[in-house]
Amino acid sequence: MADNTPNIDTTNDATQEPKTEPTPSVEDLAKQIKELQTQLAKQKKATDSASSDAASWKDKYRSTLTEAQQAEAARAEAEKALREENEALKRDKIIGAYSNKALSLGYDADLAAQTAEAMANGDMDTVFATMGQFIQTVKTKTVTENLGKQSGLSTGTPPSTNTVQRDEENKYRKWMGLPPIKD
Repeated sequence: MADNTPNIDTTNDATQEPKTEPTPSVEDLAKQIKELQTQLAKQKKATDSASSDAASWKDKYRSTLTEAQQAEAARAEAEKALREENEALKRDKIIGAYSNKALSLGYDADLAAQTAEAMANGDMDTVFATMGQFIQTVKTKTVTENLGKQSGLSTGTPPSTNTVQRDEENKYRKWMGLPPIKD
């Protein structure tokens, strides 16, 4: 049979010394900081010189361009600005059209604007959410209007046999053109 006892290390951990790194002194840390600061200054100087070189090369390049090339670059920039403005105006026109359609359906102004913005962005979740709000508003308004159109409610007294007979008689009297009986 195989031996199933776990392999146990019997060495005493207390006799081994923990491994620690030596703590640097304040002088060593100050020296490292000073070295890092000098490296940083060298890198900053190199970055500044590279930036100034790039600017001088850019100026040289622009000076070598002909007037026609400079005019073409300016025209391209102006055309780009006009395209961006045109796209913004088209978007505003679409939003306005959607908003007007929503208002004509009975949406309130805020809900119409929100719906139109969502439609222009293609955010159908918001469109359906605003449609749900509109439908709920219409339902509430319809119920309120129908309650107002109901005939007067009864006083709550149950009809007696006398009042039922009198109402029947008055219905026939009215049909015959006679005045109703009042009690």
